Amino acid sequence: MTPGAGKDNAGEKLQALEQKFSIHRKCAQAVSPDGRIIISRKGWYVRIATLAAMILMASYHIYLGLMLHDMLVVYATLVMVHSILVLSVGWFFYRNPAKGKAGNELVSVIIPAYNQEGMIEVVIDAIFRSTYPNIEVIAVNDGSKDGTKDILNLLAKKHPSLKVIHKKNEGKRKAVATGFYVAKGKYVILIDSDSVVDENAITEFMKAFNSNPMIGAVVGQAKVWNANKNMLTKCQDAWYDYAFNIYKICESSFGNVTCCSGCLAGYKREAIADFIPYWAASKIQYSDDRALTNFAIGSADFKKSFSPLVEKLAESMSKYDDSEDRMLTVQSLIEWKAVYVASAIVYTDVPEKLKGYLRQQQRWKKGYIRSNFFASVFFWRKNPLMSLIFYTDFMTTFTLPLIIFTVLFYEPFILGQYWSPVIFLAGLFLMGLSQGLDYKFRDKTSTNWMYKPLMNLMSVFVLSWLLFPSLWTLKKNEWLTR
Repeated sequence: MTPGAGKDNAGEKLQALEQKFSIHRKCAQAVSPDGRIIISRKGWYVRIATLAAMILMASYHIYLGLMLHDMLVVYATLVMVHSILVLSVGWFFYRNPAKGKAGNELVSVIIPAYNQEGMIEVVIDAIFRSTYPNIEVIAVNDGSKDGTKDILNLLAKKHPSLKVIHKKNEGKRKAVATGFYVAKGKYVILIDSDSVVDENAITEFMKAFNSNPMIGAVVGQAKVWNANKNMLTKCQDAWYDYAFNIYKICESSFGNVTCCSGCLAGYKREAIADFIPYWAASKIQYSDDRALTNFAIGSADFKKSFSPLVEKLAESMSKYDDSEDRMLTVQSLIEWKAVYVASAIVYTDVPEKLKGYLRQQQRWKKGYIRSNFFASVFFWRKNPLMSLIFYTDFMTTFTLPLIIFTVLFYEPFILGQYWSPVIFLAGLFLMGLSQGLDYKFRDKTSTNWMYKPLMNLMSVFVLSWLLFPSLWTLKKNEWLTR
């Protein structure tokens, strides 16, 4: 393909993507001056009714287990109890942290890219449309094999302040580390190469950073911009709303967001500076040798803050690209707060085929397991309620297959409790319906809220079983999702 032809093709793709973006970029969810996510009175009625019904269902199941003297039945209530805690905290206590002044500190925006010729121009153009004036943009091409390199070179001419770095393919974490070492800003923002930021997103991030000196990490609200492509993307649209506007608002209420998603995440430089050397120096190992390599990378102060166990976990976690966003977040939580900024919007492309989606979810689950093992050694020192939510969620990840077996087979066929599967499935549907309706009441333009019950069923009966292949391939490193 000639350079001219490549430029023409990129232009055609850009035009098509811009048209798609103009359709899906609207987000009608609003935040009040006091930081609350605005929802109608009808929405509050639904919230209260939902919590009441879920508490009744959970209480009945716990009562049943105690009457049968079977703690396995009691334990099977864990999923619903966890959901009640998350919904209650998020709905009643979250306040958007973007309350300070944006200021004018230099912000370094890093985009790690691999084979993104179809979107990279839209991504970078959107960053340069930002209302925040003092930014430097660093694009790191991680050995792309398509036309990404040529497009980035052209963009460097279009945007003279754009810094483009071409390097051999080594994975996302080393691409981020490469950009970090070049960056000069006091604040660092990471944006995936398939994600398009709203023009006010960086400004909202800086308002959050300046509202509290203890905030070391922030994450924005991700919206699915190819949401209406098919049923799978519609389900993901409903799931993204739950993940950000229900789960992350719960975590953010305690300043303990455990994953600042790579599509749009920001860090105070000093919160992650001592961890970056782990990324830069770690060598990916594919052998069966499970011994962890001794590390001498990182500052003395950083080393002193860790016990030998935590240091080994950090070293192990830093070798993999499937948890790059989670590992940056959880290590920054040791001394800093991590919050969700509902007013900072990013639009991200999601997998449109089931195979690519399952591959992405397996990769994410591996990163979740790795990073949460790391966080679990210190998270108990956090807020007691948030610690309960964190450890309950982590336990559920490993025991959900057992819970499913208990409810659908053990209780009806061994204990004779034939209503248990009905109550469990009704609870799943109720949670999905209430979460979907909550999406609709917050964003009146939403058309995919009704897919949340289906997404709940998929999460329990499909995604939960990815635990086993994730554990089986835990030592395999990759950062591609499709």
